[in-house]
Amino acid sequence: MARGWGKSEEDQGADKEHAREADEKAAARPSRSHAEEIARRRGLELSLARIEDLLEKTGNPARRSALETARAELLERLNATPAPAEPR
Repeated sequence: MARGWGKSEEDQGADKEHAREADEKAAARPSRSHAEEIARRRGLELSLARIEDLLEKTGNPARRSALETARAELLERLNATPAPAEPR
């Protein structure tokens, strides 16, 4: 084999280090289902915050009634959705 074409020991060590770092990053990322649970719950929380903000600003009784109904439904859905557990 011709000299100069193979990887040096330093290059091989660096490759192993990069592979180990990539594995650690992949392990730290939440799974797809866990990420979806977090996103779903966060969406409900944001919707609830928006409804509550609109309730503070609204004076129309019909509109307030509709917003209170929406808030009750969001609270019910939020309470039915378990808080996502930490990834393993």
